[in-house]
Amino acid sequence: MVLYKRKPLVLPPPGPLPANINVKVWHINETGEWFLRYTEYLQRMDFYMRRQFTCEITGSSFLTFFEALNSEEAEFRLVEEKFPLKLREPVAKFMHFNEIGRVDLLVERTHSRFRSDFYPGERVFLRRKNDRAADEPATHGHKPYIIKEKASFNAVLDVTGSKIVKPAFSKYMITEEFGINSLMVDQNDIYRDRTTFTKHLIKCFCKITLRRVSTKSGAPLCVKDEYLAMYGLTMDWPASMLKFKEDIPEPRSSRPSSQRTQNGTKTSKHPQHPSDTKRNIDDTTNGHDNKKQKTGLEKEPSPLPALSEPEETPKLYSGPNPAIGNAYFYNDSLDYIPVRHPGKQFAHMYKLLEVFQFCQTFSKVLLLSPFSLDNFIKSLQATDIKTAGTLVVKSRINSPLFDESCKQHTPNKDGKTVSDSVVANAEKRKPGICRFIENRGTSFVTFEPSEADNQVSIATDDVDSCGASLILECFVALERLFISENGDWKCMVMDKWYDEDELVEKPIKEDEGKSDSQDDAENTKAPIKNEDDVLNDPEIDDLLERCLNFRKVSWTERLSKRQFKNGYWIIILLGIFQDCMHIPMYTAFAQKFIRAIVPPEGSATHLNKILWENFCKNLSLEDKVFALWILVDIASNFSQEIRTYVEDTLDVCTQIRSEKLKLSRRLKSEMQHVSQLSAPTNDSVEPQEEINQHQATIDKINQDRSYLTQKLIENDVRRLRALGSDRNGNKYYWQELSGVQRLPADDLHEIGSGRLWIRGISVRDSERILSVSQEQLIAWKKLAKEKSVSEANAEIFKIRRTDEGSIIDESAGESSTIVFADGKVNVPAIESSALYRKMVDETPEQALLSESQWIAIELPGDVDELILWSAEYGNSDQALSKQLRAIKEPLFEGQRRREGRLFTAVESTEIARLEEALDENFISDNEIEQCQVSEQEKQSVDDDNALEKIATEIMMLDDGSQTESSLKKIKELEERRDHILNTRTYKDHSDRQQSKAVRQATVKAVQEKVGYQAAALTSYLNAVIQNAKPAEKLWTNELARSLWNTSLYLGASGKPIARNKLSVKERMTEIFDGMTSSHQKKS
Repeated sequence: MVLYKRKPLVLPPPGPLPANINVKVWHINETGEWFLRYTEYLQRMDFYMRRQFTCEITGSSFLTFFEALNSEEAEFRLVEEKFPLKLREPVAKFMHFNEIGRVDLLVERTHSRFRSDFYPGERVFLRRKNDRAADEPATHGHKPYIIKEKASFNAVLDVTGSKIVKPAFSKYMITEEFGINSLMVDQNDIYRDRTTFTKHLIKCFCKITLRRVSTKSGAPLCVKDEYLAMYGLTMDWPASMLKFKEDIPEPRSSRPSSQRTQNGTKTSKHPQHPSDTKRNIDDTTNGHDNKKQKTGLEKEPSPLPALSEPEETPKLYSGPNPAIGNAYFYNDSLDYIPVRHPGKQFAHMYKLLEVFQFCQTFSKVLLLSPFSLDNFIKSLQATDIKTAGTLVVKSRINSPLFDESCKQHTPNKDGKTVSDSVVANAEKRKPGICRFIENRGTSFVTFEPSEADNQVSIATDDVDSCGASLILECFVALERLFISENGDWKCMVMDKWYDEDELVEKPIKEDEGKSDSQDDAENTKAPIKNEDDVLNDPEIDDLLERCLNFRKVSWTERLSKRQFKNGYWIIILLGIFQDCMHIPMYTAFAQKFIRAIVPPEGSATHLNKILWENFCKNLSLEDKVFALWILVDIASNFSQEIRTYVEDTLDVCTQIRSEKLKLSRRLKSEMQHVSQLSAPTNDSVEPQEEINQHQATIDKINQDRSYLTQKLIENDVRRLRALGSDRNGNKYYWQELSGVQRLPADDLHEIGSGRLWIRGISVRDSERILSVSQEQLIAWKKLAKEKSVSEANAEIFKIRRTDEGSIIDESAGESSTIVFADGKVNVPAIESSALYRKMVDETPEQALLSESQWIAIELPGDVDELILWSAEYGNSDQALSKQLRAIKEPLFEGQRRREGRLFTAVESTEIARLEEALDENFISDNEIEQCQVSEQEKQSVDDDNALEKIATEIMMLDDGSQTESSLKKIKELEERRDHILNTRTYKDHSDRQQSKAVRQATVKAVQEKVGYQAAALTSYLNAVIQNAKPAEKLWTNELARSLWNTSLYLGASGKPIARNKLSVKERMTEIFDGMTSSHQKKS
């Protein structure tokens, strides 16, 4: 039976005949299907022509439906024609409930068991006398015989019964097939035709006749139900195999699609075809049955889009998904925060992950060294004004005795005491952070966040050595794919995207009510006219004209000369966007991009620098990701280098699989040698030494097999596949699953994603699983984008959380409680609605109802809980659990590498560091009191002020005219001065000066402590807001530097000093060099 995604493909039942039986239809002969509409026929044929089918008998995959069907028919006919009819029953009885569970080993054992055993009715040949010890090379010219009778004799033992004198043997009476002569021979005198009893035929017979007896691991094979009576067998279980029998399920938790009754038959709520529809391989008259009868053996739900999806019996509610509550997501500022924190998710998360995956998978073609997703996002943030700005916490001491610098904020360039936009953005990214900083103040000192006065400009000329270097290197690496250094185009985008037929059909689909040709023609002309208007926008043409030939050098010439630095890469990017603007999915964004970064005024002298500044200031993070994604999308579809690399990689994978097969054969041979040397008779020292040598070889071979498996994974550059989906329709992805480099456990370099991604449910699955219409989903997505997920759930589905903490549904006339205030779940309500179950599993605030929603699981403990949670449910969850177990160890290694970078880890570390700094610089009440001026110091200050005033008046009177009144005034002032000086004593003056010095030292110490507190708060503020540091270089392109001693951005070109090994031969040589087996190295 043809398999589709490892499951038997069941054809849909024939539909009722149309009322007019003379109508013309489109017919598929192999399946018997017919269609009234040509589009339906094409859709069905498109499904059958996909290379997603498998031949069940041979196991060949990546076939079309018709190739798989023909393969099965050919193998079925081969068994019918070749495999001896009289040998089938003994072989079936031998395989039935055999202790060997693996098919390949069972085939080997069967071939060895029946190679020299014959049965009455078989056609055999007589050996020549001089050729009794070997198999006959051929049967040409030999007379065929038929076995009439068989007599078996037991082995003959000696008198002690411990030694076999003569082994067991059989005697056969054979007669000529076309004569009357008879002979008596033993098993060494006759042989079968070598083409009728081969391992391949035994394997095909096994695939046709046997099935796995249960779903338990290690379960044996048994004969299928329809062949039991034919071969005189029953489903009586041997006592030694009862442990593999399916457990009797509970009524509420049974899985009808996979459980079996005690007699071995399946029990399913889906109707099964009767067993007599199966083809009987022993009935030679059925050899010419048509193919559609064979493919419809069992009635199960078809995986085809046109048919209904398989339904699973509802399971008992086992609690919410524990991993989702501890997951993380990227908000619109690309801050990585827990899902329990409020915030909108990054809109283009899928595009960001696709760009990152593409750069990692094709890093050798792009000439990029591996990097981590965290550094990729930090580099992207380093090009944004809002996320790259540095904040400081400014302090103010509320005392008149301190300097003015401690009392007021330093105004910025705009004259404001604080930058409202920067602080507002910080509050948006980390709600409550400003209040947290302000609450750290006291009545003595006040703290307030503000923008740093000495901001590092992100529009610096030396971008190659700053935080933005990684993202710029990615832009440049993708641009290099378009034109070679010789000026030849290597990425040709088609000039015309839509053909005329598609343009005509599109309006018909939009309005099916209009069927006359006039309306269709009107609808067709409108889109074409609008598209021409868009592509020929004079404003866009005028803006591009100023840039693409800047300083009389075209953008294509700059690209071929590898002139990227100083902002020229943006000019090249504009030229690429102009070249692909006719593609509808790029048009709107390309125009937005051009208007945002090209200055509206005339040609500027420093246009390249202005473009870079506008790129940083006028484009959002989502716009920059979209620009990168366009380059990736074009390269994926049109780049010659990418296409060549993919084709070469397929050859590499084929050779790796071939080498693995050779290693398997060597391993089998070595194990046979060890088994022979380990026989009880070989108890001397020499065999033991030889065994150790073979065992060492076995260890090396196993090591090489693991190494080749890893290389096969790294070279699998196909599109990343989902690990599976859970009961709520969410899909799970691990970006290191294939196509990327995996580091060993002891390597501390941080590359890759290092997390498990969860993507929200698709529209199709929402309709199938949750019974939610497309209109509801469209309205929900709009509200979720404008407001929040919880508000969208409350308005669209009427499901919300109350102030008491319960979750209710208000869609009916009266509200029904889904989760009570004490946390208990209304299980009957959960089991009655898949939407209720999803809301409880993921909470109304975090429900994943859109494919644009992505969250990540970070901790190994959460992955373990997810595996246990998914293992408790139906087929889909169990498949996910199986895949998670397979990648568990390498996933955990990646998670442990970046465990310290998690938001909670960073926040807990920073808060501990902040508390420690605040404790060390705590200002006590005694210190504040010491800063106050004493009464003695106040009196001393008053006296000093009085003396200074008297001195000033005396000097003014001396400078004036000497009159009697002035002289008298001077005498009075001198007497007052003498009185003040006479009242002072040396001890009082010394005490007052010492008190003043102590107070000034205390004030200075307090000022320093306030400064340390402000610095600690500043460090904490920037850490928890996850601000990017423009001056910090996150990554270096070691691959490009090893080839040209410079980066791609700085114009790496010309003949490299080392060779970038991309050919199949070079890559295989590099793989062989990493192996430990000398045999493989020689090959």
